[in-house]
Amino acid sequence: MKKVVFYCLGVLLLASCQMTQTIVTPPANVNVPKNALFISQSGTENAIMQTIIDLENNEMVVLTYSYANIENVTRTGVYLNPDDYRNMKIVGTDAPFAEEEEETKPPQQEESKEK
Repeated sequence: MKKVVFYCLGVLLLASCQMTQTIVTPPANVNVPKNALFISQSGTENAIMQTIIDLENNEMVVLTYSYANIENVTRTGVYLNPDDYRNMKIVGTDAPFAEEEEETKPPQQEESKEK
């Protein structure tokens, strides 16, 4: 009996941990490009931004997602040549930072304090 309860709890735990794929469907009144070329992606703590080229009119569009929902569609008005971006290797970083360096005092200042 203990084994049956143990197995049931194990199956329940594993079932609750399974990963799912979310398909984002925008509302009908949002003008999201149907045929697009992906350029880049960047993220913040609360959102992901994807930059794409709308292939119907070659306009750069920025899609903002928050919690698997499209939050904003920004049509930039910038027109790009999609051939410049096809078969391109995309390399990017999110939240770049530089390590803080300790300020070192010149030897002259250290000597003046000792005197």
